[in-house]
Amino acid sequence: METEPERGARDRVERSVGRGASAPHASVHAGRRLAALVWLASGLVAGCADPPPADSPRPGAIAFGVYGDGPYYPWEEPRARRMLLDAQSAGVDFLIHIGDILGGSCADEKLQDIRGQLDDVPVPVVYTPGDNEWADCHAPSAGGYDPLDRLAMLRRVFFDDPSSSLGAVPMPVASQAKDAGFDEFPENQRWTLGSFVFATIHVVGSFDATAQFPERDQRHDQEVARRSEAALAWMDGAFDEARATGASGIVLAAHANVRLESAGGDGYGPFVNALRDHATAFPGNVLFIHGDTHTFRMDQPLTDEKGRALASFTRVETYGSPDIGWVRIVVDTVKGEVVDVEPRLMKRWF
Repeated sequence: METEPERGARDRVERSVGRGASAPHASVHAGRRLAALVWLASGLVAGCADPPPADSPRPGAIAFGVYGDGPYYPWEEPRARRMLLDAQSAGVDFLIHIGDILGGSCADEKLQDIRGQLDDVPVPVVYTPGDNEWADCHAPSAGGYDPLDRLAMLRRVFFDDPSSSLGAVPMPVASQAKDAGFDEFPENQRWTLGSFVFATIHVVGSFDATAQFPERDQRHDQEVARRSEAALAWMDGAFDEARATGASGIVLAAHANVRLESAGGDGYGPFVNALRDHATAFPGNVLFIHGDTHTFRMDQPLTDEKGRALASFTRVETYGSPDIGWVRIVVDTVKGEVVDVEPRLMKRWF
Protein backbone atom coordinates (compact mmCIF):
# COMPACT_ATOMS: atom_id res chain seq x y z
CA MET A 1 0.00 0.00 0.00
CA GLU A 2 1.24 3.49 -0.83
CA THR A 3 2.14 5.47 2.29
CA GLU A 4 1.13 9.10 2.78
CA PRO A 5 4.71 10.41 2.17
CA GLU A 6 5.02 8.24 -0.94
CA ARG A 7 1.65 9.46 -2.21
CA GLY A 8 2.67 13.06 -1.62
CA ALA A 9 5.94 12.60 -3.50
CA ARG A 10 4.13 10.95 -6.41
CA ASP A 11 1.51 13.69 -6.53
CA ARG A 12 4.20 16.37 -6.63
CA VAL A 13 5.89 14.69 -9.57
CA GLU A 14 2.62 14.08 -11.40
CA ARG A 15 1.67 17.74 -10.97
CA SER A 16 5.06 18.71 -12.32
CA VAL A 17 4.24 17.31 -15.79
CA GLY A 18 0.51 16.80 -15.74
CA ARG A 19 -0.60 20.24 -16.94
CA GLY A 20 0.50 19.93 -20.55
CA ALA A 21 4.26 19.91 -20.40
CA SER A 22 7.00 20.93 -22.82
CA ALA A 23 9.04 19.01 -25.98
CA PRO A 24 17.66 -0.40 -20.26
CA HIS A 25 20.03 -0.51 -18.02
CA ALA A 26 23.62 -0.37 -19.31
CA SER A 27 26.52 0.77 -17.16
CA VAL A 28 29.46 2.06 -19.14
CA HIS A 29 32.75 3.64 -18.21
CA ALA A 30 33.08 6.91 -20.15
CA GLY A 31 34.83 6.45 -23.46
CA ARG A 32 34.68 2.64 -23.53
CA ARG A 33 32.31 0.10 -25.07
CA LEU A 34 30.31 2.93 -26.66
CA ALA A 35 29.08 0.85 -29.59
CA ALA A 36 27.71 -1.80 -27.24
CA LEU A 37 25.88 0.82 -25.21
CA VAL A 38 24.25 2.45 -28.23
CA TRP A 39 23.22 -0.97 -29.59
CA LEU A 40 21.64 -1.93 -26.30
CA ALA A 41 19.81 1.41 -25.96
CA SER A 42 18.45 1.28 -29.51
CA GLY A 43 17.25 -2.25 -29.00
CA LEU A 44 15.24 -1.20 -25.98
CA VAL A 45 13.45 1.66 -27.76
CA ALA A 46 10.80 -0.83 -28.90
CA GLY A 47 10.83 -2.70 -25.59
CA CYS A 48 7.76 -3.45 -23.56
CA ALA A 49 8.93 -2.43 -20.08
CA ASP A 50 10.26 0.60 -18.31
CA PRO A 51 13.87 0.28 -17.13
CA PRO A 52 14.55 -1.67 -13.92
CA PRO A 53 15.45 0.16 -10.70
CA ALA A 54 18.78 1.97 -10.83
CA ASP A 55 21.70 0.85 -8.71
CA SER A 56 22.84 3.13 -5.90
CA PRO A 57 26.00 5.13 -6.63
CA ARG A 58 29.16 3.72 -5.11
CA PRO A 59 30.76 5.61 -2.18
CA GLY A 60 32.30 8.88 -3.30
CA ALA A 61 30.04 9.14 -6.37
CA ILE A 62 26.91 11.14 -7.15
CA ALA A 63 24.15 10.57 -9.66
CA PHE A 64 22.37 13.23 -11.68
CA GLY A 65 19.87 13.14 -14.52
CA VAL A 66 19.51 14.83 -17.89
CA TYR A 67 16.24 15.25 -19.78
CA GLY A 68 14.37 17.59 -22.13
CA ASP A 69 12.90 17.98 -25.64
CA GLY A 70 9.47 16.80 -24.50
CA PRO A 71 6.79 15.92 -23.78
CA TYR A 72 5.27 17.89 -26.66
CA TYR A 73 1.87 16.18 -26.88
CA PRO A 74 -0.78 15.03 -24.38
CA TRP A 75 -0.19 11.37 -25.17
CA GLU A 76 3.44 11.73 -24.09
CA GLU A 77 2.57 13.08 -20.65
CA PRO A 78 1.99 9.72 -18.88
CA ARG A 79 5.53 8.69 -19.85
CA ALA A 80 6.85 12.02 -18.59
CA ARG A 81 5.21 11.40 -15.23
CA ARG A 82 6.81 7.97 -15.04
CA MET A 83 10.13 9.46 -16.10
CA LEU A 84 10.23 11.90 -13.20
CA LEU A 85 9.10 9.24 -10.76
CA ASP A 86 11.89 7.02 -12.09
CA ALA A 87 14.43 9.81 -11.63
CA GLN A 88 13.24 10.41 -8.09
CA SER A 89 13.47 6.72 -7.21
CA ALA A 90 16.98 6.56 -8.73
CA GLY A 91 18.27 8.89 -6.04
CA VAL A 92 19.62 11.65 -8.27
CA ASP A 93 21.15 14.66 -6.58
CA PHE A 94 19.83 17.03 -9.24
CA LEU A 95 18.40 17.14 -12.77
CA ILE A 96 19.59 19.16 -15.76
CA HIS A 97 16.83 20.16 -18.18
CA ILE A 98 18.45 20.83 -21.55
CA GLY A 99 15.57 22.91 -22.94
CA ASP A 100 12.61 22.74 -25.30
CA ILE A 101 10.16 22.87 -22.45
CA LEU A 102 7.21 23.19 -24.81
CA GLY A 103 6.12 22.07 -28.25
CA GLY A 104 3.40 24.59 -29.10
CA SER A 105 2.19 27.95 -27.82
CA CYS A 106 4.77 30.35 -26.35
CA ALA A 107 2.14 32.36 -24.47
CA ASP A 108 2.94 33.92 -21.09
CA GLU A 109 0.56 31.60 -19.28
CA LYS A 110 2.22 28.57 -20.84
CA LEU A 111 5.64 29.66 -19.60
CA GLN A 112 4.25 30.41 -16.14
CA ASP A 113 2.56 27.02 -16.03
CA ILE A 114 5.75 25.18 -16.94
CA ARG A 115 7.70 27.16 -14.33
CA GLY A 116 5.24 25.84 -11.78
CA GLN A 117 5.76 22.32 -13.08
CA LEU A 118 9.52 22.55 -12.70
CA ASP A 119 9.17 24.01 -9.22
CA ASP A 120 7.14 20.93 -8.24
CA VAL A 121 9.93 18.49 -9.18
CA PRO A 122 11.18 17.16 -5.81
CA VAL A 123 14.90 17.55 -6.61
CA PRO A 124 16.89 20.58 -7.81
CA VAL A 125 16.44 21.30 -11.54
CA VAL A 126 18.96 23.39 -13.45
CA TYR A 127 17.36 24.54 -16.68
CA THR A 128 19.03 25.90 -19.81
CA PRO A 129 16.78 27.29 -22.57
CA GLY A 130 16.03 25.61 -25.88
CA ASP A 131 14.89 27.17 -29.14
CA ASN A 132 11.22 26.11 -28.82
CA GLU A 133 10.51 28.47 -25.96
CA TRP A 134 11.82 31.63 -27.59
CA ALA A 135 13.83 31.42 -30.85
CA ASP A 136 11.09 29.54 -32.74
CA CYS A 137 8.15 31.44 -31.26
CA HIS A 138 7.79 33.47 -34.47
CA ALA A 139 6.02 30.47 -36.03
CA PRO A 140 2.24 30.91 -36.37
CA SER A 141 1.65 27.63 -34.53
CA ALA A 142 3.62 29.03 -31.58
CA GLY A 143 1.75 32.32 -31.51
CA GLY A 144 3.67 34.48 -33.98
CA TYR A 145 5.75 36.22 -31.30
CA ASP A 146 8.90 38.26 -31.66
CA PRO A 147 11.61 35.90 -30.34
CA LEU A 148 13.26 38.77 -28.46
CA ASP A 149 10.05 39.41 -26.56
CA ARG A 150 9.83 35.72 -25.65
CA LEU A 151 13.47 35.63 -24.55
CA ALA A 152 12.90 38.57 -22.22
CA MET A 153 9.81 36.90 -20.78
CA LEU A 154 11.64 33.59 -20.43
CA ARG A 155 14.32 35.24 -18.34
CA ARG A 156 11.75 36.96 -16.13
CA VAL A 157 9.78 33.79 -15.55
CA PHE A 158 12.51 31.18 -15.10
CA PHE A 159 15.52 33.15 -13.85
CA ASP A 160 13.99 35.62 -11.41
CA ASP A 161 16.51 34.33 -8.83
CA PRO A 162 19.69 33.56 -10.78
CA SER A 163 21.48 32.43 -7.61
CA SER A 164 19.23 29.39 -7.29
CA SER A 165 18.16 26.40 -9.34
CA LEU A 166 14.52 25.50 -9.86
CA GLY A 167 12.81 22.55 -8.19
CA ALA A 168 11.01 22.02 -4.88
CA VAL A 169 14.37 21.86 -3.08
CA PRO A 170 16.54 24.29 -5.07
CA MET A 171 20.30 24.37 -4.76
CA PRO A 172 22.56 27.43 -4.95
CA VAL A 173 24.29 28.18 -8.24
CA ALA A 174 26.54 30.93 -9.57
CA SER A 175 25.19 32.99 -12.46
CA GLN A 176 26.81 34.98 -15.24
CA ALA A 177 24.41 37.78 -14.30
CA LYS A 178 26.85 38.55 -11.48
CA ASP A 179 29.77 39.03 -13.90
CA ALA A 180 30.59 42.55 -14.99
CA GLY A 181 29.25 43.23 -18.46
CA PHE A 182 27.01 40.15 -18.61
CA ASP A 183 24.16 41.00 -16.28
CA GLU A 184 21.54 40.12 -18.94
CA PHE A 185 22.50 36.41 -18.88
CA PRO A 186 21.07 34.92 -15.67
CA GLU A 187 20.49 31.60 -17.47
CA ASN A 188 24.20 30.75 -17.69
CA GLN A 189 24.82 28.99 -14.39
CA ARG A 190 27.61 27.07 -12.65
CA TRP A 191 28.08 24.94 -9.55
CA THR A 192 30.71 22.60 -8.09
CA LEU A 193 30.42 19.19 -6.48
CA GLY A 194 33.54 17.44 -5.29
CA SER A 195 36.14 17.62 -8.03
CA PHE A 196 33.60 18.38 -10.81
CA VAL A 197 32.63 21.80 -12.14
CA PHE A 198 29.19 21.91 -13.78
CA ALA A 199 27.96 24.69 -16.08
CA THR A 200 24.99 25.39 -18.33
CA ILE A 201 25.53 27.49 -21.46
CA HIS A 202 22.79 29.15 -23.48
CA VAL A 203 23.32 27.82 -27.01
CA VAL A 204 20.19 26.72 -28.86
CA GLY A 205 19.03 24.89 -31.95
CA SER A 206 17.63 26.53 -35.08
CA PHE A 207 21.25 27.28 -35.99
CA ASP A 208 21.69 29.06 -32.65
CA ALA A 209 18.66 31.25 -33.38
CA THR A 210 19.99 32.42 -36.76
CA ALA A 211 17.21 30.74 -38.77
CA GLN A 212 15.43 33.20 -41.01
CA PHE A 213 11.81 34.34 -40.66
CA PRO A 214 9.93 37.21 -42.33
CA GLU A 215 10.18 39.69 -39.44
CA ARG A 216 13.83 39.06 -38.67
CA ASP A 217 15.94 42.23 -38.47
CA GLN A 218 19.25 43.54 -37.17
CA ARG A 219 18.14 43.29 -33.54
CA HIS A 220 17.94 39.52 -33.80
CA ASP A 221 21.41 39.28 -35.30
CA GLN A 222 22.76 41.47 -32.51
CA GLU A 223 21.18 39.18 -29.94
CA VAL A 224 22.95 36.17 -31.44
CA ALA A 225 26.32 37.93 -31.42
CA ARG A 226 25.91 39.10 -27.84
CA ARG A 227 24.71 35.72 -26.54
CA SER A 228 27.57 33.96 -28.35
CA GLU A 229 30.03 36.32 -26.69
CA ALA A 230 28.53 35.49 -23.31
CA ALA A 231 28.58 31.74 -24.02
CA LEU A 232 32.28 31.77 -24.86
CA ALA A 233 33.08 33.88 -21.82
CA TRP A 234 31.09 31.54 -19.58
CA MET A 235 32.88 28.51 -21.00
CA ASP A 236 36.22 30.22 -20.37
CA GLY A 237 35.14 30.91 -16.81
CA ALA A 238 34.18 27.30 -16.17
CA PHE A 239 37.57 26.03 -17.26
CA ASP A 240 39.33 28.82 -15.37
CA GLU A 241 37.50 27.84 -12.18
CA ALA A 242 38.31 24.17 -12.73
CA ARG A 243 41.99 24.93 -13.05
CA ALA A 244 42.02 27.33 -10.10
CA THR A 245 40.33 24.81 -7.80
CA GLY A 246 42.21 21.77 -9.05
CA ALA A 247 39.03 20.14 -10.38
CA SER A 248 39.58 16.95 -12.32
CA GLY A 249 36.36 17.00 -14.34
CA ILE A 250 34.01 19.43 -16.11
CA VAL A 251 30.41 18.90 -17.19
CA LEU A 252 28.97 21.40 -19.69
CA ALA A 253 25.30 21.35 -20.72
CA ALA A 254 23.61 23.22 -23.56
CA HIS A 255 20.51 22.67 -25.64
CA ALA A 256 22.01 22.69 -29.14
CA ASN A 257 23.53 19.86 -31.06
CA VAL A 258 26.55 21.99 -32.00
CA ARG A 259 27.65 19.71 -34.86
CA LEU A 260 30.76 18.32 -33.21
CA GLU A 261 31.18 15.86 -36.07
CA SER A 262 31.48 18.66 -38.62
CA ALA A 263 33.66 21.01 -36.56
CA GLY A 264 30.73 23.19 -35.60
CA GLY A 265 28.94 23.58 -38.90
CA ASP A 266 25.66 25.51 -39.19
CA GLY A 267 27.04 28.46 -37.25
CA TYR A 268 28.44 26.65 -34.21
CA GLY A 269 32.10 26.90 -35.27
CA PRO A 270 33.33 29.43 -32.68
CA PHE A 271 31.73 27.44 -29.86
CA VAL A 272 33.18 24.12 -31.02
CA ASN A 273 36.62 25.62 -31.62
CA ALA A 274 36.69 27.01 -28.09
CA LEU A 275 35.46 23.71 -26.68
CA ARG A 276 38.17 21.84 -28.56
CA ASP A 277 40.90 24.21 -27.36
CA HIS A 278 39.79 23.93 -23.73
CA ALA A 279 39.32 20.15 -23.83
CA THR A 280 42.74 19.69 -25.39
CA ALA A 281 44.47 21.80 -22.75
CA PHE A 282 42.49 20.67 -19.72
CA PRO A 283 44.18 17.79 -17.83
CA GLY A 284 40.93 16.17 -16.70
CA ASN A 285 37.75 14.73 -18.21
CA VAL A 286 35.24 16.87 -20.11
CA LEU A 287 31.62 15.77 -20.52
CA PHE A 288 29.41 17.75 -22.92
CA ILE A 289 25.65 17.18 -22.64
CA HIS A 290 23.02 18.40 -25.08
CA GLY A 291 19.63 17.72 -26.64
CA ASP A 292 18.05 19.27 -29.75
CA THR A 293 18.14 16.33 -32.19
CA HIS A 294 16.15 13.91 -30.01
CA THR A 295 18.50 10.94 -30.29
CA PHE A 296 20.23 9.24 -27.40
CA ARG A 297 23.93 8.95 -28.11
CA MET A 298 27.20 8.66 -26.25
CA ASP A 299 30.42 9.05 -28.22
CA GLN A 300 33.69 10.93 -28.60
CA PRO A 301 33.30 13.01 -31.77
CA LEU A 302 35.63 15.87 -30.88
CA THR A 303 39.05 15.68 -32.53
CA ASP A 304 42.27 17.63 -32.18
CA GLU A 305 43.87 19.64 -34.99
CA LYS A 306 45.35 16.43 -36.39
CA GLY A 307 42.00 14.68 -36.55
CA ARG A 308 42.60 12.40 -33.57
CA ALA A 309 39.76 11.75 -31.13
CA LEU A 310 40.18 13.49 -27.79
CA ALA A 311 40.09 10.59 -25.34
CA SER A 312 39.27 12.87 -22.39
CA PHE A 313 36.14 14.28 -24.08
CA THR A 314 32.74 12.56 -24.14
CA ARG A 315 29.42 13.74 -25.58
CA VAL A 316 26.03 12.57 -24.31
CA GLU A 317 22.72 13.50 -25.93
CA THR A 318 19.49 12.74 -24.12
CA TYR A 319 16.19 11.52 -25.53
CA GLY A 320 13.52 13.72 -27.11
CA SER A 321 9.96 13.42 -28.39
CA PRO A 322 8.57 10.99 -29.47
CA ASP A 323 10.92 9.11 -27.15
CA ILE A 324 10.43 10.16 -23.54
CA GLY A 325 13.27 9.25 -21.23
CA TRP A 326 16.26 10.53 -19.37
CA VAL A 327 19.94 9.72 -18.94
CA ARG A 328 21.32 8.90 -15.51
CA ILE A 329 24.97 9.87 -15.14
CA VAL A 330 27.15 8.86 -12.21
CA VAL A 331 30.42 10.65 -11.53
CA ASP A 332 33.09 9.97 -8.97
CA THR A 333 33.55 13.37 -7.40
CA VAL A 334 36.77 12.34 -5.69
CA LYS A 335 38.62 10.91 -8.69
CA GLY A 336 36.91 13.15 -11.25
CA GLU A 337 35.75 10.26 -13.39
CA VAL A 338 32.51 9.48 -15.20
CA VAL A 339 31.52 6.12 -13.75
CA ASP A 340 28.23 5.30 -15.49
CA VAL A 341 26.05 6.62 -18.30
CA GLU A 342 22.69 4.90 -18.23
CA PRO A 343 19.90 5.67 -20.74
CA ARG A 344 16.48 5.16 -19.16
CA LEU A 345 13.72 5.14 -21.77
CA MET A 346 10.04 5.00 -20.83
CA LYS A 347 8.01 2.42 -22.74
CA ARG A 348 5.45 3.79 -25.20
CA TRP A 349 2.73 1.22 -24.67
CA PHE A 350 1.33 -0.23 -21.49
